[in-house]
Amino acid sequence: MNKIELLLPAGNWDLLKAAINNGADAVYLGVKEFNARRRADNFELDELDKVVLYAHERGVKVYCTLNILIKNSEITKFFETLKQIYLAGTDAIIIQDIALLNIIKETFPEMEVHISTQAGINNTNFLELVKNADRIILPRELSSDEIKKLSGKKDAEIFIHGAQCFSYSGKCLFSSCLGGRSGNRGLCAQPCRKKYNGEYLLSMKDLCLAKKIPEIIEMGIVSLKIEGRVRSINYVEAAAKFYRSAIDSYYKRDFKLNNELFKELELAFNRGFTQGYYSKEKEIISSDSGKSRGLFLGTIREDGQIKLEEDIEIDDGIGIWLKNRIDGAIIKRIENRRTQVDFAKKGETVNIFIRANPETNIYKTSTLKRPKRINFEKNKPIENEKRKLEDIKSKIFEIKETNNTISKKELLVRVHSKTDGLEAIKTGADHVFYNIFEHDFEEKFGAYIPIILNDEEIKQAIELIEKHQIKDILVGNLGAYAALKSNKELNLYLDYSNNVFNDLDLEYYKKYENTTPIISPELSLKDLKQFQNNKFGVMVHGRIVLMNTKYQKLPKTLTDEKKYTFPVRQEATRTKTHTNYYYQILNSVELGLLERINELFKLNINTIFLDLTQNIAHTTKLYRNILDRKITEIKKEQKKQFTKGHWDKGVI
Repeated sequence: MNKIELLLPAGNWDLLKAAINNGADAVYLGVKEFNARRRADNFELDELDKVVLYAHERGVKVYCTLNILIKNSEITKFFETLKQIYLAGTDAIIIQDIALLNIIKETFPEMEVHISTQAGINNTNFLELVKNADRIILPRELSSDEIKKLSGKKDAEIFIHGAQCFSYSGKCLFSSCLGGRSGNRGLCAQPCRKKYNGEYLLSMKDLCLAKKIPEIIEMGIVSLKIEGRVRSINYVEAAAKFYRSAIDSYYKRDFKLNNELFKELELAFNRGFTQGYYSKEKEIISSDSGKSRGLFLGTIREDGQIKLEEDIEIDDGIGIWLKNRIDGAIIKRIENRRTQVDFAKKGETVNIFIRANPETNIYKTSTLKRPKRINFEKNKPIENEKRKLEDIKSKIFEIKETNNTISKKELLVRVHSKTDGLEAIKTGADHVFYNIFEHDFEEKFGAYIPIILNDEEIKQAIELIEKHQIKDILVGNLGAYAALKSNKELNLYLDYSNNVFNDLDLEYYKKYENTTPIISPELSLKDLKQFQNNKFGVMVHGRIVLMNTKYQKLPKTLTDEKKYTFPVRQEATRTKTHTNYYYQILNSVELGLLERINELFKLNINTIFLDLTQNIAHTTKLYRNILDRKITEIKKEQKKQFTKGHWDKGVI
């Protein structure tokens, strides 16, 4: 049995050396562009060969992240970047866009391709679409049973430690819609770390699966990944040492977790820890703050003293958790039983002379104490075979112009109740999609297949489609798409949640003539004009889904500190034995492109999509009349009610 890989983040040279010198088997890093941590330091492309040489001499593999969505205007530069990454000797690249997989495998021999967690692989049906990948990186939203099932069919990597997104992997548009900084493009502004309804309702605790290492190794996972390319050198060192020590103890048949090393890791960064969805834990939110805690020292007593939960010494940093903020301070004086001392031990009651009211929690956030070193067996150097330019195919990709064969303008409407569906049919929708799992689903509707599905739910969805003899299907999950795509009797529409972003994506789905994607709403009109293939639909009206989550304790609405209110919607999936629910956070204001859709028709883009939760009959009829040219002018007051989303600017 091959030893499991320990994979560490490396945002710059200091972090690279910290990871390698403390036990990493592999590191993942980004160059300045095309990676999901564009705010990290990252490496220059022309220094990557030195990075690879440094790592390989020490027996450590290098994986380069190219895991963002690519615009058409960037495709040429993307492949030029990829060429340099390949020639530098990089062991693997990590991508989100599955349409790039086969092109990269054919073009760049000897380099592995790993599919990012952002692809959202959550069932075994999905694996058909990524069968040529060398590895899949599984979402943190999966349970141990789901991970076991997937890892039994494909080499799989999982996150074992670090920050967690509140939204399902690759299904978040929150940062994008609020400020134009897209998480899918590596610039997430972390709206989940902000307050809603006066609390940090979306701020996840950090993942820590250290206790599960034996179980994870035995289920066949090939790599344990530590999150944290924008964290400190102390964090990378501490994480490397703690997990290196734990993994090695397992293979010595004496598995144990080193408490001293774990405290170093807690001190470096933590928001509280959880085993999360892996163990189906319920309390996974850090509702009092989105910031790091450090080590809990204790609570200020009425007499101003504190009973210590950890050792302290002069010049330690502390966090003072006040009601509305966190203050920082340095311990300059410690008094134990009225005697001034340089340090104090856990269990002692001392005065550290800080201004804080009784009941204030105090955390230790830093120390000048030198960290513990560990010994570990170094890997053998990796031989660097020089890759040659002539090994790369000169013609990387070719996109042919494809005219839309749909001359009739198509009006697609997704609804969320049977009553709304009947209203949409009456008022002019060509196809109305309603959740196939709902008990009151009727044959007159097209089927909507939700975004988050396991294997059983996909099987049940297909049985229901066959039972009702449904031909028109809006597919939210690519695993379900993999199961349906070869049936030429079906008309498949890919929901915008599948992040179709460029002509290469359209070329990929074009193999199946029955497929029409709804293009990503993150693209602007300018971006749409750059497409060679115009066989796709565009969402023009409705509340964009900002987040999809399995978390069960959301209120019905979320109000942020600027007083914007975001509705929360429940979606259900069912099998014969159980019902699962997941939740969607919707944008505070509806998208409404109205008269602007004439600009789509000039591009011969003739399929428009509405996702309606209110004013169903009025809105459907309005767009029907616009499509049929019965309305040519929209009143100003109508336009003011809506946002144009990314129509004018797109995302950076």
